[in-house]
Amino acid sequence: MIEDIELLHTVIHGTTAFEFLRTGLELDLFGHLEKPGGLDLAGVAGALGTEEHAARVLLLGLASLRLVHKEGDTYRNAPLARRCLLRGSPNYLGPRVEMQRHVTNPGIGDLLESVRQDTNVGLRHLAGSGPTLYDRLAAHPEVQRVYYENMGDASSKTFPLVAETYDFSSVRHVIDVGGGEATNALTLARAHPHLKVTVFDLDEALGLAARNIKDAGLEDRVHTHAGDLFADPLPEGADVVLFSHLFESWSLERNTELLRKCHRALPPGGAVLVYSFVSDDDNTGPLSAAFMSAYFLAIATGEGMVYSGQDVRRCLADAGFSRTERHDGVGFQHALIAGIK
Repeated sequence: MIEDIELLHTVIHGTTAFEFLRTGLELDLFGHLEKPGGLDLAGVAGALGTEEHAARVLLLGLASLRLVHKEGDTYRNAPLARRCLLRGSPNYLGPRVEMQRHVTNPGIGDLLESVRQDTNVGLRHLAGSGPTLYDRLAAHPEVQRVYYENMGDASSKTFPLVAETYDFSSVRHVIDVGGGEATNALTLARAHPHLKVTVFDLDEALGLAARNIKDAGLEDRVHTHAGDLFADPLPEGADVVLFSHLFESWSLERNTELLRKCHRALPPGGAVLVYSFVSDDDNTGPLSAAFMSAYFLAIATGEGMVYSGQDVRRCLADAGFSRTERHDGVGFQHALIAGIK
């Protein structure tokens, strides 16, 4: 019962919990606490450049959230903080925190109206034209930078598992739909030297991709192709189409429409790969899927969510794919679902 009440209090004061975390990251508290032996209150205040009273409030919050441990008068990082909150850690979640701060938090307060109206009312906090977040990013360079840094960071941590899991040995050309900054395309090209990869995205999204491809020295095998997924044809000649973190953005009806377009463009035996977060088939979790679903409804597009693997397979079948296969173990609460023509 006490634990249930604590969970409820954490939900009620969720914004405060987030700000404790963000403040700790901004002041590099977790980095300072890695000093041999940890730090006492005076040491923390000195390292942060704050008064002891302010440091004590921050430490109380982070200790209550179990991100900091106290032994006697000494504060140290909890194992979770050491694993996920230290810059340079392979599991560092700083980019996700920045995404939450700059993209999600300003608009998520409109979730109620978004539920009532079944559209992304929270997008009103990002000025510009166009009905989706993706239409407006180019007009806000700082928000765009944070968005693509988060996407690139997430892809760099999980997408190598896709490159290892799926059999690309007989694949010649992959179209990475909505491939943004080209992180996934470059991962595929490095893992499979025989592959040609084309990043297909809106023109305003491809500047960073072109720079990354050039920096990687892979211009001969990784290319960009500007276009609108809904209005323009896919580039020709591919035998695999990749949907990485794209399926969550749209309604099941629109996803089925897009998958039919892929089906028409692929040769016999070709495949579409849907790589995404997945929710439980009974729609009861996990919590991360719920949080991201609220972001898609209230801010990003007004129609997407984190779907179940059953949803994805049903859309693939409705689009005409004769066979589907699911691969798990490809990143935190992700699945790779292939539709074979």
